[in-house]
Amino acid sequence: MKTAVFTTTIPMEVVFAAGYRPLDLNNDFITSVSPLSLVEKAETDGLPGSSCAWIKGLYSVLLKKQYSGNDVFIAVTEGDCSNARVLEEIISSRTGVRSFLFSFPNDRDRLKLTSEMKRFADFLGTDLEQAENVRQELIPIRKKLELIDEMSYQYPGLISGEKNHELLVNTSDFGGDYKDYGKMADEFLNRKKEEVDLFKDMKRKKIGFLGVPPIIPVHDFIEKRGATVVFNEIQREFAMFGDHKDLTDQYLNYTYTYSSAFRFSKTIPEIKRRKMDGIIHYVQSFCHRHLVDIILRKMLKEGGVEIPVLTLEADKPNARIDSRLATRIEAFLEML
Repeated sequence: MKTAVFTTTIPMEVVFAAGYRPLDLNNDFITSVSPLSLVEKAETDGLPGSSCAWIKGLYSVLLKKQYSGNDVFIAVTEGDCSNARVLEEIISSRTGVRSFLFSFPNDRDRLKLTSEMKRFADFLGTDLEQAENVRQELIPIRKKLELIDEMSYQYPGLISGEKNHELLVNTSDFGGDYKDYGKMADEFLNRKKEEVDLFKDMKRKKIGFLGVPPIIPVHDFIEKRGATVVFNEIQREFAMFGDHKDLTDQYLNYTYTYSSAFRFSKTIPEIKRRKMDGIIHYVQSFCHRHLVDIILRKMLKEGGVEIPVLTLEADKPNARIDSRLATRIEAFLEML
């Protein structure tokens, strides 16, 4: 099957409607046998050490791939990382793969976004009507995942923060086949429904995880110390929960690509609803989103959210949390 590889979430429904298998390069990078070696390969090729490890990982993954004449590469150049534009230039020149630059309008203008999605659909050889049909097929799957997400905070420990993260983050490409993904989610949900009674009175500290998906195993580390992540902010956005009237509306309400103020206006009510004990805000080294921490803390205060916040920063992928971060996380959990 022809494949569409991309740097971050794009209108997935358009990809499926055009008969392409979607592949989120971030998932491909972080689940590889040795993500760190991919980062090191990029640095050997000349990418600066001060650039984000995710970009370096994507670079190496892209160069390793064998492309057919039907495959395409989509780089999101507005609404995500500005480095994606140069990455597209490098990969296109070295591999010859057809590429497309997709932009989410910063002002969340409906007409602009619809126009961009039409341009994208034309590039892939489909239209928005067919994409809307796919969206309708995805709605039941998204609703199952939403129920799983609700159970994550209603019964802390029933569904680990790591499993919640895994299920939601992979909706960025649905593993390449949304029908199989839906079956997997259905089977998982049915198993967990049978286990609910075991976790009704479970007492675990409830942690909210804000920020981009981590490059290190934060969730597992927290879980082993008696707490559970009951809210994965950006991963939840990937899953695109809620009722939307059409495809444009769905992607206008996807917070990750727009302003921090819009993003946290949606996040803060969820923090209150889930009655979290503490928040971990993860920031990636050398990423412009690091500055968002200032906005987050200001909006939490203005929104009346008075719970402890720990900001964590990491650079390169690692199978273990280093001692410095481990000490900070353990001290934070002990304080709670």
